[in-house]
Amino acid sequence: MKKKLSRKERKRRNKNKNKVCGWLSNLPDDVVTNCLVHVSRVDLAAIGMTSKAYRSLTSSPYLWNLRWQMNRLEASYYVCLHIFPEPIPRWFILHPVKRHLKPIHCKFPESGSAFVVVDWGIFIIGGLVNGKPTSEVVLFDCFEHKWHNIPPMRMPRASASARRIDYKIYVFGGCGDEVDSSNWAEVYDLRAHTWEFVCVPTSTRPKNIKQSVVIDNKEVYAVDEDHQIFSFSPSKLFASSGKTDSKPGDREDWCCFGGFLFARGSRTILWCLPDELDWKEVKGLEELQQLLVGTNDICKLSCKLSPNKEGSCLVIFWNTQPQGAESLELWSAEISLEKIGPDLWGKIKWSGSVYKLDYPLTDSNRVKVLYADIALT
Repeated sequence: MKKKLSRKERKRRNKNKNKVCGWLSNLPDDVVTNCLVHVSRVDLAAIGMTSKAYRSLTSSPYLWNLRWQMNRLEASYYVCLHIFPEPIPRWFILHPVKRHLKPIHCKFPESGSAFVVVDWGIFIIGGLVNGKPTSEVVLFDCFEHKWHNIPPMRMPRASASARRIDYKIYVFGGCGDEVDSSNWAEVYDLRAHTWEFVCVPTSTRPKNIKQSVVIDNKEVYAVDEDHQIFSFSPSKLFASSGKTDSKPGDREDWCCFGGFLFARGSRTILWCLPDELDWKEVKGLEELQQLLVGTNDICKLSCKLSPNKEGSCLVIFWNTQPQGAESLELWSAEISLEKIGPDLWGKIKWSGSVYKLDYPLTDSNRVKVLYADIALT
C-alpha cells in the first residue's frame, strides 16, 4: 500500500520539482540565460516543459532581448487559416522539424484584415467585426505568443492595403466609397505609437488597390482594379508609372526578394523585374504541376526569408483530397530559385501535408490561407 505523504512533505517535494535541475542548478540565473541564448527555439520549448523554473527562464523578456542583441533570433513561420464554414480564422506556427501546423491562441476579426510583420511581431489591422469594418489594431508578440492592443486607426477599414517602410506602417483604402482625400490613407508611427492621416489627392490615388508590395524597404508598388501601376514613397505619395499590368487578372500574393517580384497564378508561379513588370513563368516546376493534379489551384504564395538572407525560398499552399481520404488536407511546398540566363528556375526543396481538417469532408469545406510569413523569435 502506497504511503500517504504529510502536507509538509508534499510541499517540500513540489518545491524541489520547481528548482532548476542538473548541472545548471549550480549556476546563477544570468549565467544560465547566457547559455540558453545559443539554444534553438524548439529546444527552448522542450526545456521549458521540464520545470516551472526552466519555463520562467526560457520565456523571460531578458532572454529574448539577449537573443536579439547577439543576433541569435530564428525565423519562425506563422500561418492564419480561414477554415470554412467556421466564422473565425485560426492561427498556427509551422513546426520546423515535424513540418506541421501547430495551433496557437487566436484573437482575430472575422475577415478582411491587413497584416504587417515587424521583426518579432505581426500587426493585424482592421477587418470585419459582426460584418462591419473596424478600426481595431492588435499586435501578436511572436516571442511570448501574446496579443497586445494597439491604438486604433482613425477610420474603420476592411480589406485595406498595409505596408511598412522604415518605422512607419502605411494603410490605404478599405473604408468604402464615402471617403475623401484627407482620410483615404493613414500612417502609424512605430516609435511614437500614433496614427495620422495621409492626404492623397483623389486625382492621383489608385482605385481600390488589389495588390501591393514593398521594394527595398523604400517604395510601395501597387496595382488597382483598372490594372494601373502606381508607386508610393513617403516623399512622393502616389504617382502613376504610366504602365498597366501585363497579365491582368492572373496574379495574387505579390511578394519580393532577391531583386525580383513574384506572384501566383492558378497553377503556376510568375516572376518579373520591378521596373519592367513583364511577368514570366518560373521554369522547372513540372513536379509542382504533378502535385497540383486534381486540386483547384494554389491558394497562397509567400516568401520565406531567413534573417541572413540565406536559405530564402518561396512557399506555396494548396487544398487537396488524397485518394481514399475522407477529409481535406492543406499541403505546402518550399521552392528554391536560381537565375540561369534570362530565366528563373525553381526546385522543390520539400513538399507535404501540413494540416488535416479535423472533421469529415463536405461541399462547404475549404481552407483559405489568409496570412503566411516569417517573424523572428
